[in-house]
Amino acid sequence: MSTRSNIAIELPNKKIKVIYVHSDGYPYGIGKILNQKYSTYKLAKELFNFGDASYLDDTIETCSFYGRDWGRDLDPARTYRDEWMFMRSLSGDIMIEYLYLFKNGIWHVSEQQSVAAPADHWDGNRENLYYWTKYIPLTQHKDFETKHEKHAEVKMIADIGKLLSKNFGQDNVVTQGWQKKKAN
Repeated sequence: MSTRSNIAIELPNKKIKVIYVHSDGYPYGIGKILNQKYSTYKLAKELFNFGDASYLDDTIETCSFYGRDWGRDLDPARTYRDEWMFMRSLSGDIMIEYLYLFKNGIWHVSEQQSVAAPADHWDGNRENLYYWTKYIPLTQHKDFETKHEKHAEVKMIADIGKLLSKNFGQDNVVTQGWQKKKAN
């Protein structure tokens, strides 16, 4: 129910720092936020201080980070030797749909694609083979200019939570962005 993504930044020493973002990972979601609000190296680098995130927003204060805002253990940003090692680490991961990389002063995007697997492919359980496209400047992605409601996935999950709470009681449901009630 979420469009998962990784966001990354190339450091001056060519190492790559990466965090996972759970919701709204499409180019007209997180992509627009990254391009409009985190468009300099200094601003982009701030995103990696709090580890993995539920979603990104216009300011660091209004982003939803798991460690800072959800009371979870911090999942710190992962660091890779270079872009090749980062991409290699994703081999076989079919859950991440978009990758965003800040390098050379702009955001780039790569998206996951698939092709039909041949019958003699070693993993007979998969019908498709997955791969990452080459990075392109984010603003050149075909979906970058698509009109879409901000945080549509986050709002949808919250609405499902409200529906469940109405039918099962709020004490029995915890959803994204809600605080768990203390027992009386």
